[in-house]
Amino acid sequence: MRIFITSLIVFAMASSAWGQSVPAEAPIADNLRKTFDACNDAIKSRNFQGVVAQMTATTRKQFVAMIPPSQRTPFFLNATLLVPDSYDVESVSESKDGKSASLVLVAVLPPMPPEMRDQTDPGGARKRELTVAFAKEAGLWKIASREVGDDPDKRPRPKDLKMGPRSDYRAGANTDVGGIILRTEKQDAGSVYVVRVVDEEDAVFVPAALVSANFVTGKVISFQAAQNANEPLKYWAESAKLEK
Repeated sequence: MRIFITSLIVFAMASSAWGQSVPAEAPIADNLRKTFDACNDAIKSRNFQGVVAQMTATTRKQFVAMIPPSQRTPFFLNATLLVPDSYDVESVSESKDGKSASLVLVAVLPPMPPEMRDQTDPGGARKRELTVAFAKEAGLWKIASREVGDDPDKRPRPKDLKMGPRSDYRAGANTDVGGIILRTEKQDAGSVYVVRVVDEEDAVFVPAALVSANFVTGKVISFQAAQNANEPLKYWAESAKLEK
């Protein structure tokens, strides 16, 4: 039942929502959080109608069809395990047309009950990355999907952002790298962009001549890059562009 119910409340993130992202202003982030929090409050109070009221029409229809009254007790038992005790916003993005947005959170989830733990779960609070997709319907932000990732602290990432000289990298641009920008660091000769690539973080050095003021957290960027000869999660960009 755990796998079945979890699959109902975790929907795949549509890739097109990322491909048209722009940085969201603070009011957008506040509105997304209000919708997310309202849904979580409804889960905690076991108010099924309150839960689906925060969803898009398509997602709401799926929930109503897949979770009949007879399944709502196990649904809430499992759903409450995915309601954060606390969370921090990692990134926010809004589509260019203003009709969709996404919220990436680093959340502290409650412990799994002993009978639901697997061999890798030591018990205690669980740190997870949550990605919540939203769509605007009748002027209001509604939840389209919620994806639960792994502990972001356990994601492979470079040990530091000391990128070294170009000679530390392969001779040509041998790799295509792309993902959402998680954070940036300006350096003397350019900027380093840390991007999320599937379940890892890659650091890409972009020479100053290729840097754009539009390369900001929350946007999706792609590079033709040379991989570091000794540190595989570091790259040197030969070209950089935002994904449209």
